[in-house]
Amino acid sequence: MTDTTDPLTPDQMQAAETRARLFWVGLIVAFLGGQVMLLLVMTYIATSDASFAIEPDYYQKGLHWDETAAQLRKNAALGWSLKFRLGEQASVLDERSLQCMLLDRDGGELTDAVIDLTAFPHVRANERAMVTLLPDGSGYQTTLRFDRTGLWEFRFVVQCRGETFTFTESRYVYPPGETPPWRP
Repeated sequence: MTDTTDPLTPDQMQAAETRARLFWVGLIVAFLGGQVMLLLVMTYIATSDASFAIEPDYYQKGLHWDETAAQLRKNAALGWSLKFRLGEQASVLDERSLQCMLLDRDGGELTDAVIDLTAFPHVRANERAMVTLLPDGSGYQTTLRFDRTGLWEFRFVVQCRGETFTFTESRYVYPPGETPPWRP
């Protein structure tokens, strides 16, 4: 049996070798470039996800846990309580009033306090609203934008009569007139 294919000329062999080199080098460059692109896309997704949140200064808070525990004991010793409610009317911008009452151990109202509030929805904990409540004659009041329904966290820091009192509560926030789906 005889070979019917013509032998390749040196120019044809050189061209075939060049094509093979370009293919394999190109394949390696494409894989490495794909890895770099995948890394860039994953970095963008990881850093732009609005639902991902880290507690601000969490490391410092962890280092100063003893101070936090002391503040909790001080809160209990003061015996103060804080009650708040959301207004029943919402503006076009989803702003609602938040009224707050600060009571001493005997149930008497404390009217000479400065109350700072940090509020945020758990689903977007990076979207924090920080306001100072102002006295309004029947407690303290401010307006906040509640553009998300669901579980919110309210963190109050009260400065009154040379003392600091802290209060944190998680509460479901729904538009006025609506109730959570599991309640009648």
